[in-house]
Amino acid sequence: MGSSAFIILDMLTRGQLTSKAIYIAAKLRIADYLNDGPKDIEKLAKETRTHPNSLYRLLRMLASIDIFAETKGAVVEEHTNHKRFELTSLASLLLSETKDSVRNFALLFGLESFKKAIDDLLYSIETGDSSFKHANGLDIYEYIQQNQNDAQIFNSAMTSLTSSHISSILSMYDFSRFNTIIDIGGGQGMLLSTILKNNARLQGILFDLPHAIESAKRMYVKGANSKDNNSDILARCKLIEGDFFKSIPAVDADGYIIKNVILNWDDEYAGVILKNCLQAIKTTSSNKTKRKNNIRLLVIDIIMPESSEPFIGKFTDILMLALTDKGRIRTEKEFRNLLEGSGFDMVNVIRSPDPVNFLSIIEAIPSG
Repeated sequence: MGSSAFIILDMLTRGQLTSKAIYIAAKLRIADYLNDGPKDIEKLAKETRTHPNSLYRLLRMLASIDIFAETKGAVVEEHTNHKRFELTSLASLLLSETKDSVRNFALLFGLESFKKAIDDLLYSIETGDSSFKHANGLDIYEYIQQNQNDAQIFNSAMTSLTSSHISSILSMYDFSRFNTIIDIGGGQGMLLSTILKNNARLQGILFDLPHAIESAKRMYVKGANSKDNNSDILARCKLIEGDFFKSIPAVDADGYIIKNVILNWDDEYAGVILKNCLQAIKTTSSNKTKRKNNIRLLVIDIIMPESSEPFIGKFTDILMLALTDKGRIRTEKEFRNLLEGSGFDMVNVIRSPDPVNFLSIIEAIPSG
């Protein structure tokens, strides 16, 4: 067997097992238990109610790829070393309450509904349709609305994703130019609340489905009662329930944000969202020509490169194929065509200099 075959075998072995092992470590909160310092495997097993030797073998595997590190404990009995583990920089990303935590994403990919979709990926390749819906009987958004536990994990994962990119997004664009910003499909409102926190005179509107707005209410109230005392942000932000396929509130906003939304839909449905956005802009600015010229639509999304270079978006694109109804990652040209067909002109594309942030900001204005 040649070395190239071993490379493929290594990919086959590592890929699925690594994903599953990270999920288990996240589910068991191993990183949280190690946050105060190294612990021996017997204590970890007791705290997580797991089999000591089996847990050791799992963590040993993860340590081989720098997720956790194995250290030797003190000699307790002759010829006996208690094996211990400690956090690494990668393992610390599995902590529950940290800025860059990916724990919620690990839990998301461990959900039975997600596993079924990925296992059924061949269906998507053969038909072009969602393997999530094929495997679970409902499309992903219908499923989330009917399964509150999955919805909580999904919303928390999206919030974690936004949190990890917020500082980069804020450095890419001057949001102080606006008076009022509406975040369309903004989930729990992490991005919007941070923009408001950094721009004291701004007003904000969070618009999303009822389950997301309900979750946002809890987050905002929690923030208002925290030691940071974010009650001012709560006072400056309206939370509005609705469906962006039906209409977008005709509010007096000059900044419209659509982040990580367009990638979930094909051009037909994405066009409906953008046209509803345009209608909201026209309704509120019909008699304010000067102000209309200052209105900006900001589509914050992944842009697929035209080249064959390695890019995380190419993997995300396959997730979109499996999980959504014909959602996909678009090239800059495809975004331009979509926006122009929906009544917008693309005026700028801002790419992050931060290699960790794979999101770009597409700035657009109403045509004409």
